[in-house]
Amino acid sequence: MSEQPLAISQLNDFIFCPVSIFFHSLETEENIMVQDSFQLNGTDAHKHSDSATYSTKKGMLQGVSVYCEKYNLQTSV
Repeated sequence: MSEQPLAISQLNDFIFCPVSIFFHSLETEENIMVQDSFQLNGTDAHKHSDSATYSTKKGMLQGVSVYCEKYNLQTSV
């Protein structure tokens, strides 16, 4: 049985606040966590990159999933 890949973004979360990984796991489609203005601003800042709509240039790579077999890491796109 193989383990589920770890999201690359979780490494960043762990560096800044290991407990945040637990709290992010509580989030659902309904967004049960209360967000303050900083979190709302961060969510707003990421909306274009998350939806791969931040550039119309044909040479700009956007919204590509990445998987690293060696470390069992993946993007959450």
